[in-house]
Amino acid sequence: MMLKLKEQRKNNILKIGLIIFVILVAIDQISKIIAINTNINMTIIDNILNFRLIFNKGIAFGIGQGQNIGTFAVTNLIVLGIIIRFIWLQKERIDALTMCSLFIILAGGVGNFIDRVFRGQVVDFIETFPKIHFPIFNIADICIVVGWIMIAYTFARYTYKEVLVKKDERNNNNIGGSN
Repeated sequence: MMLKLKEQRKNNILKIGLIIFVILVAIDQISKIIAINTNINMTIIDNILNFRLIFNKGIAFGIGQGQNIGTFAVTNLIVLGIIIRFIWLQKERIDALTMCSLFIILAGGVGNFIDRVFRGQVVDFIETFPKIHFPIFNIADICIVVGWIMIAYTFARYTYKEVLVKKDERNNNNIGGSN
């Protein structure tokens, strides 16, 4: 009975992750379609946030401009495959936060993969701090960064708990050993 409840909980987490994934990919693609169709170029908050359409044939931060887009698409597909395989193989062991983090990263990767395959380049339109020339990005990029921050938080939380357990074990051994 308890095992069945645990399996049902994991399946629910997987379903929620898939829903998050679909919603984020949809938001990313809809925002890109709007940016393209309006040829967006507007200031939202002066010197802080603009919407300005550009097309990125490279990877993160415009690295690899002019390189073969197929190479980036294949690399993108391999990374997505690794994440999907990891989720599938580890679904019984992954906690809810880690699962959601992976689906958010996956959504970002799929959003940019769709661009590479169907547009031949990634659509970017969110410009922050234009005076310092911070790279222009999109919703998919935000998903990837937020997902990795969430993973880092999960690892830090896990490591912190492990440190506390080891400290508690040392303290218990010292108390028991001093009698």
